[in-house]
Amino acid sequence: MVVDFNSLLSNTTNHTVTVPKPYIEDGFTLTTGSGSPYTSYGGGLIYALTPSNPHWLGSPAVYSGVITNYGSFFTLERVDGGVFDLLSMDVALLNNYPHFDVYGYLPNGGSVHQYNSIPYIPQNYNSFQTLSYGSNFKGVNKLQFSSVYAQVDNINLSVAAAVPEPETYVMMLAGLGLIGAIARRRKAKQIS
Repeated sequence: MVVDFNSLLSNTTNHTVTVPKPYIEDGFTLTTGSGSPYTSYGGGLIYALTPSNPHWLGSPAVYSGVITNYGSFFTLERVDGGVFDLLSMDVALLNNYPHFDVYGYLPNGGSVHQYNSIPYIPQNYNSFQTLSYGSNFKGVNKLQFSSVYAQVDNINLSVAAAVPEPETYVMMLAGLGLIGAIARRRKAKQIS
């Protein structure tokens, strides 16, 4: 599954559009936060680039407003609180800040971290680079990643198929048994 933000594509002459928070796509919610101790800062806004933006790269990637002196970050979680795997995401610089950190949080309280250095090429700094994540990012229930001077798109995730609870099997077997009993009773009625 890929969170691609394509639903944010709009026909406007504005360079950016403000994205409602939380942003929800494919069962995932995206919010922003900041390192600020002031709760009124709230992590800034989520923006999507539009085709009229000089940094447009062909799809409506998102970035967040910068909280001066505190930075900002995105938080990505499943709406149902379940676990998922981070496989990759596309990242492009909006400025010459080449750092992109990703933190994954595990249900047992542990965490994983991957630092990415994105090369700054002044004449072509606005091109996507696909960042891949290994087995460390399997089974996380929350991601937090840089959103300072970086636009993010095509977050490639894997969600394990839900395994039915044992009660589900009991109900299914009881239902099949009931259907079988009804069928036998009808057949016996037809014979007599």
